[in-house]
Amino acid sequence: MISELTPRARQILKLVIEEYVRTARAVGSEVLREKYNLSYSPATLRNEMAELERLGYLTHLHTSSGRVPSERGYRLFVESLMDHFGISAADMRRVEHQFHQVEGNPDLTRWAELAASVLAQLARNATLVTTPQTPSVTLKQVQLIHLYERSALIVAVLTDGSVRQSMVLLPYQATQEELGSISSALTHELRGLTPAEMSRRARQLEPRAAELATYVIGVLGQPQGRATISQSGLLDMLSQPEFREGDAARPVVEVLEGGELITELSRRVANRPGVHVIIGSENPLREMSDCSIVTAAYRSRWGGYGLLTVVGPVRMHYERTISSVYYLSNLMSRMLNP
Repeated sequence: MISELTPRARQILKLVIEEYVRTARAVGSEVLREKYNLSYSPATLRNEMAELERLGYLTHLHTSSGRVPSERGYRLFVESLMDHFGISAADMRRVEHQFHQVEGNPDLTRWAELAASVLAQLARNATLVTTPQTPSVTLKQVQLIHLYERSALIVAVLTDGSVRQSMVLLPYQATQEELGSISSALTHELRGLTPAEMSRRARQLEPRAAELATYVIGVLGQPQGRATISQSGLLDMLSQPEFREGDAARPVVEVLEGGELITELSRRVANRPGVHVIIGSENPLREMSDCSIVTAAYRSRWGGYGLLTVVGPVRMHYERTISSVYYLSNLMSRMLNP
């Protein structure tokens, strides 16, 4: 798209978008000329803006003679025109200090809550941050602990760092020494396998180990909890002019609180690197067609991923938002992978 625009047209489009994002008011040629001290004549500016509208990068509101960016214009801006300011040194120091307060805390919900709050402060829009989820976890270690008579406790440590326990009634009496030996054998034979793979391998084990393997598989088959979603900044988003009137915000808020958006974003971006920008009608959910979304995955040391997401109007401050999501996703990945 960028090749069809002259350097002058690119400059004018960039200024129109930046001015509209800042003011939420349609931009006229007079405003551009006076505010940005452009040397182009009013007629030249009008002609260039008319051509940008003809090409689909600008549009106009019926109530104003000025122009506003179209989705096509925003897409070009994000991919080719915007400046990459990054995060200020002061903001980085403040954010890193906040995250060092939770460093070493195994409660990933606390990390997600802090990330949502910090991201809302940086991006000044609604934020959603999920705790890391591992697509498929496998066994790392199993311990069988004798309790009394034929009762034992199974402790299964998984590759995502989680621990699952279950008390079982053994099919035969066994000492702790015997259970310890079987624990070592099961760890050796079943480590790194999914429950389905473990079932196939268990058939090849000696009878007592094979019987206890079925209990271990049952523990791994317990349903895992869904990712916890932490929210922040909703009032920042709702204070934007686009959401102040009528019921414009209601369907957006319902989607944010219902969890459907995170499900759709996980399908789209969880296994793709970098920051992803979804503008207006590009959204996977119709209710979000008046919004833009900036999202990226962060990784935990166990291979799981969580999502950092900013939601706001299409008239979003993309430089600040993209820089914030990029910085925070890298910071969290680094701190969760020491």
